[in-house]
Amino acid sequence: MIAAFFDVDGTLYTKTMWRGLMQYALQNGRANAARIYFATLLPLYYARKLNLIGEEAFRKPWMARLGWLLKGYTRAQGDAAFRWIVEQYIQPHPRADVIERLRAHQAQQHAIILVSGMLAPTLQMLGDALGATGIVGTQIEMRDGIFTGNTVPPIVNGADKARLTEKFLRARGMEIDFADSYSYGDSIADLSMLALVGHPVAVYPDAPLEKLARAKGWEIIGDGAGVNER
Repeated sequence: MIAAFFDVDGTLYTKTMWRGLMQYALQNGRANAARIYFATLLPLYYARKLNLIGEEAFRKPWMARLGWLLKGYTRAQGDAAFRWIVEQYIQPHPRADVIERLRAHQAQQHAIILVSGMLAPTLQMLGDALGATGIVGTQIEMRDGIFTGNTVPPIVNGADKARLTEKFLRARGMEIDFADSYSYGDSIADLSMLALVGHPVAVYPDAPLEKLARAKGWEIIGDGAGVNER
């Protein structure tokens, strides 16, 4: 079986889930939680700008702490938040050329797997809308029907992207011809997923990924760094 693996934030869409959930929190009575979330993570932004930490170390805490913004929500309240993020924040900002590539893979009956650090309920909604075969996303903890505010390790980020993708495939008995398969990502943090396949594609890549893709002769879609919401 041939598969096409797609990152989502910055790859299929220009908007990111963490910003969408923060905006939802600001608009729905959780402004203090949103401000605390952002304030605790802001030092990472400056550390990344100064090249003191890598992209994986920068991105992982943003996703790991997203659950803070949902703490105390019921399933129904969480679903309302996830649906708003999908329908009002992410889907209006597609990368039409990359969505077209996804549709081309579907026309060839390739398996479509979305692999993203975003919270799994949001990713599942996007996957359902796109007709994806499956999703690999970050799980969020619930206890007695209430979101606890915690995500469930590991976060789908960096080196764990490939490992968790392979785990997903094994659990479903999907035998993939990796040499003939495709992978699409916008960040150097997607490298492990890109390296899984014979046809890696850098999509509107950040500077480190663009440099690597050009050195390796990988296909590049888009104009490169600075065009994605980070």
